[in-house]
Amino acid sequence: MNIKRKLMIRFVLQLATAEAFAFLIAAVTFFWAYQRLVDIRLSNDFASAGLAQLAASSEIGKDGIRFDPLLLEQVKKNGGWLQSLDENGQVDQSYNTPQDVPKKYAPGEFVSYWTGTRSFPYGLSLWVQEKDGRTFTLLYGQPNPIGTLLKTVSSQGTLSSDEKLILPHEVTARLKQLGGYVQLLDTTGSELASYNRPTSAPTAYTLQELSLRTMYSERYGFHLSSEYMEETGRTWVISLPNAGGVATGNSWLPPEEERTILKSMVAMFSAIFLSFLLLSLWQAHRFGVPLLHMLSWLDALGKSVYQEPVDHSGIQRSRMSSGKWKRRYLIFADVMDSIDKLSGTLQRDQVLRQQTDSLREEWIAGVTHDLKTPLVSIKGYAHLLAEPQYDWTAEEVRKFSGTMLEKSAHMDMLINDLAMSYRLKSGARPPESEEIELNSWLRETLEQVGTDPFYKKEAILFQPAPVDIFVKLYTPWLERVINNLTANALLHNPPETTLTVSVISSEGGKGFTIEFADNGRGMDENTVSRLFERYYRGTNTSATPNGTGLGMAVSKGLIEAMGGQITVDTTLGKGTVIRLIWHDVMANNESGLDRK
Repeated sequence: MNIKRKLMIRFVLQLATAEAFAFLIAAVTFFWAYQRLVDIRLSNDFASAGLAQLAASSEIGKDGIRFDPLLLEQVKKNGGWLQSLDENGQVDQSYNTPQDVPKKYAPGEFVSYWTGTRSFPYGLSLWVQEKDGRTFTLLYGQPNPIGTLLKTVSSQGTLSSDEKLILPHEVTARLKQLGGYVQLLDTTGSELASYNRPTSAPTAYTLQELSLRTMYSERYGFHLSSEYMEETGRTWVISLPNAGGVATGNSWLPPEEERTILKSMVAMFSAIFLSFLLLSLWQAHRFGVPLLHMLSWLDALGKSVYQEPVDHSGIQRSRMSSGKWKRRYLIFADVMDSIDKLSGTLQRDQVLRQQTDSLREEWIAGVTHDLKTPLVSIKGYAHLLAEPQYDWTAEEVRKFSGTMLEKSAHMDMLINDLAMSYRLKSGARPPESEEIELNSWLRETLEQVGTDPFYKKEAILFQPAPVDIFVKLYTPWLERVINNLTANALLHNPPETTLTVSVISSEGGKGFTIEFADNGRGMDENTVSRLFERYYRGTNTSATPNGTGLGMAVSKGLIEAMGGQITVDTTLGKGTVIRLIWHDVMANNESGLDRK
């Protein structure tokens, strides 16, 4: 799997995980907000919200009806009480019921309490439901101080001559305890007198104002109740502060519900923001650290430091002590391997470049020496011939001239080899080739080479192929290769060395090989590995007058330029075999050449 696919899969999975986590946070937040709103509603209006839940969650067993303990606890928190009545009005179950609440109700008695036609110290709410074949009634009661106070005020309160309210002591004490106030309004709704009224309370009421304050107490922060006195046309008004004590004004949400929603939204977005922030930091650590490591590694490569950066313990930062990839680096393993290979290649190239520069300097020094040595000879003989005080004989002049020509030829050969090596390096191709029969041509060439006075007589043996091989090659280049390989085999080995040159036709008549096998001292591995490098060896004209030190490099370039290849097999102390191989030449007994 390539790194593109790995990163795509990794980022898609992480994005999906982040979205799932955000959805989970939203779901938890909404669930909490919903439960909180239900609790607020139960706390503010248990009669309308809680009774239905009590009935729905109740279970009827052998011991009677059982209710949800949490809802019963809410009943207690609200200061209310609960009774379950059977069809006969008998109390079956009760919870937090005061002593002054009846244990049995007659039908008419129960209805008169519920409708308010008969005085009852508690506000009542009713829920009737049939469950498991039984009909039961839930009766929920809450203290109703405003109703009790209103009845007392309307029956016992009076207006004095100096327009002050006269109220029973227990009423005034209760109003101060609860923080409420009393107003007496005339027929137009204007205040005649009041007791304990705050400055924020109105002193006059329109029909709409009084109705709204009675119906929507949560908007104004006070629960208002009034009673109209038909005989006088006056109205008694009592207001007690709500449980929260804060008016919501014209808001469509009660303050506590609004705060709950705002808190839930802030908590949800904060949690999501914090989660994505942590995810971003984790992503930066997981992907940023490997990227910075690779950048520092590449920067080190630019400074010729080819080892992977290590930590304070000397261990590669991308690896564990066991040598395995660290988890965060595993996704970039392919890239890290590529950088590691690049480091190795650059390091090898640097070593090779340093070696090549060193060998080049040595080679240039050798070439300079080889050019200067014959030039000194030529210059010396020229000075001798030019001196007027000497009278040289014709024999001496010929001798001097021969030496000068020999040194000039060596310089010419060296210069030609240099030029040829650079031409081959630049991709030079051979001129138009001619067709030859390889066996006969090679025999004639080896006979000419064998006439060199530096070679021992019969040091060169020739073994032709059993069939005529007609090839199309550029013979001057091939002849030069033959001369170079023969000279290397016979001049750089002991005098008794024998060179066997063989022509081998490949099976099927496709391709051929020219093999040069000597029984000399052979070469070591280092010499073989660098045999064809131009700058591996210097030259030594004093040891080999006909050599330039570039022969093997030039030979390899010429063979490859003619479509062949050259190989070397050698064993130290046993000799060397050099093969010139062409794979795409047909060998036959007739004149002509077939090539692919």
